Amino acid sequence: MKRGLIGLVILIVYCAAVSYYFLHQPEAYVPEALRGGPADPGTFMTDEQIRSIHRLSTIGYLSYFISTPVMWGILFLLLTLGISAWLRRRSEGLFRWSLLQMAVYLLMLQLLLELIQFPLSYYLHQLDRSYGLTNQSFGAWMLDLGKSFGVNLIVSIPMYWLLYWVINKSPRRWLLIGWAASIPLTLFFTFIQPVVMEPIFNDFKPLQNQELKQQILDEARQANIPADQVYQVDKSRQTNTLNAYVSGIGATTRIVLWDTTLQKLKPDEILFIMAHEMGHYVKKHVLWGTLWGIVESFIGFWLVYRLWNWIHQRWGSTLRLRGLTDIASLPVLLLVVSVLTFAASPIDNAISRMQEHSADEYAIQLRENPDEGIRAFQQLAANSLSDVNPPPLVQFFVGSHPTLAQRIDFVQHYAGEGKVK
Repeated sequence: MKRGLIGLVILIVYCAAVSYYFLHQPEAYVPEALRGGPADPGTFMTDEQIRSIHRLSTIGYLSYFISTPVMWGILFLLLTLGISAWLRRRSEGLFRWSLLQMAVYLLMLQLLLELIQFPLSYYLHQLDRSYGLTNQSFGAWMLDLGKSFGVNLIVSIPMYWLLYWVINKSPRRWLLIGWAASIPLTLFFTFIQPVVMEPIFNDFKPLQNQELKQQILDEARQANIPADQVYQVDKSRQTNTLNAYVSGIGATTRIVLWDTTLQKLKPDEILFIMAHEMGHYVKKHVLWGTLWGIVESFIGFWLVYRLWNWIHQRWGSTLRLRGLTDIASLPVLLLVVSVLTFAASPIDNAISRMQEHSADEYAIQLRENPDEGIRAFQQLAANSLSDVNPPPLVQFFVGSHPTLAQRIDFVQHYAGEGKVK
């Protein structure tokens, strides 16, 4: 009881400190060196857009940095209050086969967690609607939520069942077996994502603009990307923000443009964005990212192995757990993985920012027109209501890309230094 109160006090103090930090951030802060230039939002946005971005960003930052530890607390409560053990007993009472027990347990656990998170998810959806970032109706939003729930459940059941089966069969070697199995599984899901997973949520069809399609394919050939088709996807069903990407590996490699991007950007701006995406392929970022992921996953599995065992040995009986093979221990695994993922995010994002910067440089060199890059980034910020210069804490933990202000400034100075042919 005493430790629980201490934990609650720590959580309250943390939430208060985070709230103070974000609520006292200046509106549209721009470093002195960038003021009045193309990276200054005041030069390409309206005052209303700047105010909207500040309000939206503040709420988004608060929701992330507060909801993350709150979810850790919820997983902790599921264990300490015996809720997870109760879910396990219910699943065992329905079926004797362990796979079906896991299916029922996961269904109840994911449904419970989804219901807990639903108010915040709904609030953020309504917030996006009020700021024009989405036109998606409540029914369509719920349908997508249901699809995500179903996909996660279908993937999770065999994955966790196999993990617990391996732990049961090889309690000392499951670390190595699990890590080795995660490598082909990751590659498999990357391979099927464009042709199996993504079409569940959206419709993909060949790009209708034949001239733009040919220009993109010409760029792809320069980058030796094995693609003979460019796709457009109806993301306007879910969002009014902009994006384009290259997904899949090998035979499933796809070049994809959101229809919102096609509607709101000029062809040369689109070509710059696509050149950036192709830069990832040319620079072999997928390969290096995969190799880093393999190394990181081994470290992660080792830490999970150590922490999971330590928690079971120290508090297993208090949490009403029978051992490592007890499916009621899953919240322990989810909690440990979530904390480790959050702790590793600064490293992962620092690596990602380096790759994104490199891809920007490739796009500038390929397109040889810095102005289109500047305009593309400005349009991304204005249409998606993105904070061009987020607070350092956000960039440290969440920033997978250089800030838009940094990217615009880089394009401008790259041209000014005469590096563009």
